Amino acid sequence: MTAAWDALVKSLNLPSGGANTTATSTAKPPKSGTFTRTQESGTMPSDAAIVDDINKYYQKYYGRNATPQESIAMLPEVKAQYLSPDGQTKSTIKETYENGILKDTKYLTNQGTDLGDYIDARIKQQYLSGGPAVNKLNIPEGPAGQYFTSLKNLAFQNGIPLSDDAARQHAMDIVSGKTDENTVSGLLRESAASLYPQFSDKIKAGTNLKTLADPYIQTMSNILEIPSTGIDLSNDTIKSALNAVGPDGKPQTKSLYEFEQQLRNDPRWGYTQNARQSLDNVGLQVLRNFGLAY
Repeated sequence: MTAAWDALVKSLNLPSGGANTTATSTAKPPKSGTFTRTQESGTMPSDAAIVDDINKYYQKYYGRNATPQESIAMLPEVKAQYLSPDGQTKSTIKETYENGILKDTKYLTNQGTDLGDYIDARIKQQYLSGGPAVNKLNIPEGPAGQYFTSLKNLAFQNGIPLSDDAARQHAMDIVSGKTDENTVSGLLRESAASLYPQFSDKIKAGTNLKTLADPYIQTMSNILEIPSTGIDLSNDTIKSALNAVGPDGKPQTKSLYEFEQQLRNDPRWGYTQNARQSLDNVGLQVLRNFGLAY
């Protein structure tokens, strides 16, 4: 084995023994432009290098490294990609130079595929088949959990029901590349816009329904003396204010004045400090009208 090959093996983190290579392109890289050359090899990456790649794609899909058991189970399958039909180790080293400088080295399998691409496809297949684990709150582990939480919050902020199963599937589809977060978010906003057509343009443009409803939520909180944190878009009183019907039969939003009058006719208002204070003021005014109070 030549010193140059030893240096190449060392740079690729490959086993140093048993290398048999035949250069398919030995031309010296030019000092300008892009140049690619390949070399056939009789070695494969070390177990440690393969496990590094396995961990890389476990991080991509699961947000964690593979467990020792998962790595051990996958190693034989990955190493088999470097065997020729007669059982001999065979691979291809592909080097890319730019202006005479080595910029990229790929260690291709016997089938001429990139090892990372192969591992990515296998773990993706496994991920879609079984899905990530979920915690006690039914939130998936890893990147899918972040998308799951984000989509559930977006649905809540726009008054759209979204089951855990649907949110989990959307999250997995985003992680696996079948769709993207913007597409799923757009679908949720379309649903909200169809439920509240008077706000359609604003919702589609990115304003959450919860933001548009906030003046009504705060008004209800103040008049009925209910914490605003206990009022959301599923509240029937809020929904009736946002989705009222006008004289022409078309959806419209009640004015805040109309909404305030509605709240003061609500039986709950009679139990508030606001109501007692108003009644006391009315009683005092009656006494003044009869000259019995000043």
